[in-house]
Parts: sequence; structure tokens; C-alpha cells
Amino acid sequence: MIVFATGISGCGKLEYLRDAAKISGHMDIFDVGEKMFEKSRQLGIEIPEWKILDMDIFALSYLRAVTFEELLKSRSEYQGASSRDLVVSTHTCFRWKKHLVPAFNFYYLNSLQPDLYINILDNAHYIKARLEKGKWRGRLTLKDILVWRDEETFVTQMLAEYQRKPFYIISRNEPPSLLVDIIERVEKPKLRGERPSTIKVYLSYPITHVVGNPEFFENKEVIKTTLRKAGVIVFDPITVEEADLIEKAREAERNGSDYVEFEFEGETFRIPVEEIADAEDDILDQIVARDYKLIDQSDAIVVYYPVETVSPGVLNEINYGFTHNKDVYAIFPHKVSPFLKYYTTRIFRHVDELIEYLLSVGAIPPTSPS
Repeated sequence: MIVFATGISGCGKLEYLRDAAKISGHMDIFDVGEKMFEKSRQLGIEIPEWKILDMDIFALSYLRAVTFEELLKSRSEYQGASSRDLVVSTHTCFRWKKHLVPAFNFYYLNSLQPDLYINILDNAHYIKARLEKGKWRGRLTLKDILVWRDEETFVTQMLAEYQRKPFYIISRNEPPSLLVDIIERVEKPKLRGERPSTIKVYLSYPITHVVGNPEFFENKEVIKTTLRKAGVIVFDPITVEEADLIEKAREAERNGSDYVEFEFEGETFRIPVEEIADAEDDILDQIVARDYKLIDQSDAIVVYYPVETVSPGVLNEINYGFTHNKDVYAIFPHKVSPFLKYYTTRIFRHVDELIEYLLSVGAIPPTSPS
């Protein structure tokens, strides 16, 4: 299988893909950026990393074309549901000097014919922390990163739809085994004309009303782990979490501070309060849009709803999933509202009951995956 994997600079994409390759044991990574620098050195041209996007657009396109010509030589080894997988790590666009620079060529994309498209995401402030340590230092605000991340996702999805291929967004903070499971247990069986061996679910749960309740989140993690051990592929929306930046910015402002501090990869980083305020609408709107995309790429929604407080987010996710041809399974131990019953496929009091049901209908394998 050939996988076209995109993600903006600083998202940790390559590290995630390499970790997935270690788990898979038969996945090769072709990083277009690394290969372009390697190819330029072979041609006797040394290009500093921080200057490549300043190159003449025709020279840059030529270098990319030479790189893809090399890639296409090995295409037949990975085509279809072959035993080995090739993941092409690349970009669709760069936001450089406040404008977009294209990062792919339709001719070579059509020649490559990927079987699967994925887009790797990470928290915008984590991306900013990584970028501030390299050639992007001081170039992008938090809002710039949010816009670029959304553009990269959008273009990748459009390419997948143009070629009528499956598309997924995957959080950098999900386990790399998630990507391996999508390839091995969902998309490869489809290429062979078989039924996937498991279902993919979006895990929905209240957040705003349970902030400060560690027991709730511990129980949520238990449910997620239990589902995954049973063979279910789970997408957890909180693996991309930026909303807390907004509250931290407000708290900093109340305390008379001009910035928010956060720890990342053993270092302390700062973002100005004003910069977070400028990005607030983007953060909040993208939460909703991203969660709907995660539902779109799932087969069902599993709703963990142990509280009686109404959660607008959960209710909208239930309604969206139910009206977009998804099964909605609720884990709800309280008295059931007729509206909740109406918009759910089935209601369970405990996750074990849900797993027993999924086994009975053949939605997951009878034994846990190795």
C-alpha cells in the first residue's frame, strides 16, 4: 500500500511515521524533503535548509520532480495490498513569507496513485515551539500556524477526494499503532475486496463541565484502553487540545502577565497573551470542524456520558453522527431521556456491555489483535 502523508512543518510527522514503521515491521518511509536535499547534494548544489523555500519556483519544482522520478521507480513494489507499505512523507503547501508556496505536482501525484491519504496534526502551540528552534523562528504567529494547518488538511482532503481515495486526519498524540491498525485492519482488507476486521469509532464525552475532575478523565482513559484492547480503532478528540490556551491567557491577563508559559519537550516556551487572543476564534472554530471530520472518518460514535449535566458539544456530536449514517452507542448509567434514546442506536450501562454487543454483531474480532 502507498500512503501519502502530509503535515505542516513542526507537527512531528516524520517522528510519528518512523515510530509507526517500527511497529509495522514492513513499512518504508520516503521523506520528500530529505530526499530533495540529498538529490541536490548529488547534483553538486548545497542548499541551506533555511533557503530552500527562497529558491526560484522553477528550480524548486525541478528538484521536486527529480525526487519523485526516483520515488516512482519503486512504486510497483508497494502497489495495492502488497506485503510492504510505502509512506510518502511530504507537504501540500508551505506558508512562507505570508503567502502559500505549492509543495506537490499533480502529474507526479497522478503517477504515484496513493492508496491512502493521511494528514498528521499536532497542537498549534507545540508546533510553534518546534518551529521556534529552527529556520521558522519568528516567522509565524499562533494564528498563522492554525491557518496553515487547516490549509494543509484541506488540500490533502481535496486531493484524496479528487482521486477517490480514503482520507484520515491523525493526531500526533495518538499512538503510532493507530496508523498501523488503519492500514492493516481497515484499508488493506478493503483493497483486497474484504470486510475490515474491526470498526473505527469516535469517542465523544463532555469536557467543559468536567474540567477539574481527574476521576472522569481517568475513567475515560479506561474506556478508551478497554475498547482498543478489544480491537476497536478509537479516535480521541482531546489528543489535539488548544482550548486550554485561551483560559490560560485570560488567567495570565488577570494576573498582569503579558504571556503564557508552557513546558514542551523539556523546555519552557512563552506565547504573548495578545497572540493567543488573536487566534481565539480560529482555535474554537477548528475544534468543531476537526471533531466533525473525526466523526466522518469513523464508523460509529461511542458516547461516554456519566454526568447528567447537558453538554452542547456531545449533543451536537450525537446529532451529527446519527444524521450522517453513523451508529451511535452511548455509555450512560442514568435515566435515559427520550431525546437521547431517539438519537442513539443503542444505550449501554458499561463499556463491557458495548464490547459484548460489538462481538455479537461481528463488528470486532472474537480475539484481541496481537
